[in-house]
Amino acid sequence: MANQQDNNESTTLILKDVTLMWVHLSKPVEPFGEPVYDLRADVPKKRKTEISAYGKPKDVMVDGALNGMVSVNFKKKALMKDGSPSKKVRVVDQFKNPLTDAQIASIGNGSKGNILCIQKPYEIKGPNGKVTKSGITTMLIAVQVTELKEYVATGGIDFDSAMDTGSDDGFDDEDTKF
Repeated sequence: MANQQDNNESTTLILKDVTLMWVHLSKPVEPFGEPVYDLRADVPKKRKTEISAYGKPKDVMVDGALNGMVSVNFKKKALMKDGSPSKKVRVVDQFKNPLTDAQIASIGNGSKGNILCIQKPYEIKGPNGKVTKSGITTMLIAVQVTELKEYVATGGIDFDSAMDTGSDDGFDDEDTKF
């Protein structure tokens, strides 16, 4: 973890050697109604104290069992306060060469990398001017992919293709049985 203070009270941090999961950096997603770029960073549980500087670590479960890893989510809003697009998260390879959107979209779960973010203190004031909430916000700035595990779509259901089932409801009787 590297720190660098600037005159705006923000701190630049680098989290090294993480496992990248659920990477959404080529185009924003809207999991809670607000477009964001995001990813999950997993590290071994012995690094829980280190990763807690970025958020509240959660235990990672795989197939219903703990796997000895903890995770923190990183995000960046895709829109500025005025509604204009914000700068995308910079994504580079192990040699610091920028990746294209297609390359970014191919970052699969289990890829390894480093994360650059900025932390800033914030305060929310109520109508009476008193501070009602304060804390530190973390914003994702850049990701370096040091080991790519390419995303490959598996044989799941393709909801974009037309289904020719011969029935009016779009499902075969066999599809609806449990």
